[in-house]
Amino acid sequence: MKKISILILSFVVMGVGLLSITSCNKDGFSITSSGLRYEFIEQLEGRKPVIGDMMRMHLIYKDKNGKEIYNSAELGESFVLELTQPTFVGGLEEGFAMMAEGDSAIFLVNADSVFDKTFKQPLPANIDSQDLLRFEVRLKKVLTATEYRNESKHNTEYNQVEELRQIEMYLGDNSISVPPAKPGVYFIVFQEGKGAKPKIGDQVEIKYTGSFLGGEMFDASGNKGQNLIYRLGDGTHLIAWEEAISSMQPGGVARLILSSSNAYGTAGLDPIPPNTPIIYDIELVRCGF
Repeated sequence: MKKISILILSFVVMGVGLLSITSCNKDGFSITSSGLRYEFIEQLEGRKPVIGDMMRMHLIYKDKNGKEIYNSAELGESFVLELTQPTFVGGLEEGFAMMAEGDSAIFLVNADSVFDKTFKQPLPANIDSQDLLRFEVRLKKVLTATEYRNESKHNTEYNQVEELRQIEMYLGDNSISVPPAKPGVYFIVFQEGKGAKPKIGDQVEIKYTGSFLGGEMFDASGNKGQNLIYRLGDGTHLIAWEEAISSMQPGGVARLILSSSNAYGTAGLDPIPPNTPIIYDIELVRCGF
């Protein structure tokens, strides 16, 4: 499973002189003096970004045949771009600088240049270097770096409170009355085991399922055809998981409920969304073998 991370890309703005229109193409697109083709679908009088500002937007880009290559909708409000210094003349960044909050526009940008200079990635095999990529952009909000940091902090605090509320509702609905082992961590023992508890460095065998508070399962040892076997403390598992395993005895069965701050955080881990509390049902089959 891959780490999911909030996408913050660096883009650029061009000087004011590059924004002057030199011609209008027969396809209806206007062209700046630098060669950027653009068309505004909607133009409002909102706040315009300057270098260093963060731009929350919806962005789609397509190949010359109109086939969608990328759509930021999957990230929603987490799709944020920073306006920085130029990467190349006639780039997409110039278009961003022309927009204001609420604007929608289409930009046509040279594929070779945008992949090499802006994305810093190899050109895909199915795209020709001279193709024009079609970027469809709606600029939702412009924030200074300070405003963005403050908003992120507020959202983090709100999410933490909301997650704890969801966990408390789950505990109440399931008549679970154990206190938290620490904030955002609940450990419920269903069956006591026997024998020595595992120590760091011991090999352990675990049978487990991972699920969301609503009951939907996202992972299970059974899906892999065998139990999980690894060395305790090898750094491949969550700290709360390791602490739970260390407290169990062979044959023990328990449930571990975790807030996202004790699990996969604001980034998430596919298929676990960001800011999502999770549950692990764990059986320590054996240890120290």
